[in-house]
Amino acid sequence: MWTILFFNVVCLSSLVFVRESYKKTLLLRRAKARGLEGPPESQREITQELQYFMTKTVIRPVHMLFTEPIVGLVCLYSSFQFALLYTFVVASPYVFSTVYGFSLGAQGLTFLGFITGCSIAPMAIITLDRLVYKPKFLQFQEATKDAQASSLSEFPPEHRLYCSMIGSIVLPTGLFWFAWTAKPSVHWICPIIAQAFSVLGSVLVYVGANFYMLDTYGPLYGASAAGATSLSRYTLATAFPLFTLQMYRRLGIGWATSLLGFCTLAMAPIPWVFYRWGPKLRARSSYEHEN
Repeated sequence: MWTILFFNVVCLSSLVFVRESYKKTLLLRRAKARGLEGPPESQREITQELQYFMTKTVIRPVHMLFTEPIVGLVCLYSSFQFALLYTFVVASPYVFSTVYGFSLGAQGLTFLGFITGCSIAPMAIITLDRLVYKPKFLQFQEATKDAQASSLSEFPPEHRLYCSMIGSIVLPTGLFWFAWTAKPSVHWICPIIAQAFSVLGSVLVYVGANFYMLDTYGPLYGASAAGATSLSRYTLATAFPLFTLQMYRRLGIGWATSLLGFCTLAMAPIPWVFYRWGPKLRARSSYEHEN
């Protein structure tokens, strides 16, 4: 627990330098700077505050989860990626101890594949942003410079999906690679590299899909959509480790991991579908155009 605490202090201390971007908060600050104060807190009814809290954090996220195709599919895909990481946390020590006879310390070192995949993912995302997303945005900005300034906010969010589309291919490739190379006749470095590819693909899918969803619904409803993602993500992350070990023992390493690979393969078209038909889905949304 102390180790986790030390890492949290180092990582979360950077939040001190993050600028506020929530529109409602910015408007309240601007109003206060101009001397326009809202009603005192004492004048607000507790029932209204409770209703607002429940709507924003519970009712609306659940409603969006089941009524918005974009939210539902993003939650399904990204929550499976999150649960997949917890699956590997349980499965990886089992695989390397039973197949390669690794000791407890050596089992921990196999997670260097995870660290490698997580380290490469941000570099890949930044590279795609610099080489693909940003040039397209600048082209759009140049094409709309004579139009209204508000048109800049209409830059299609589908351009956020490039890393998810790449990740949708990398992820099942890494899973099938791990499934059929984790055997005594194959060197142990091979499944570790496969783990790195799996984690890389998982992060690419997760980041791109969630950026797309946030850009689609804006700062207000995007928060509720993110709440729906958290709900589904932690639900699957809680459930998967409960049956992972039993699944690997009954199906075997190859077919258990292949089952996960087939699931990701079935979900792989999701970012491609959004890229192709996203504008039509967004046009049907009752939340998208709200700010």
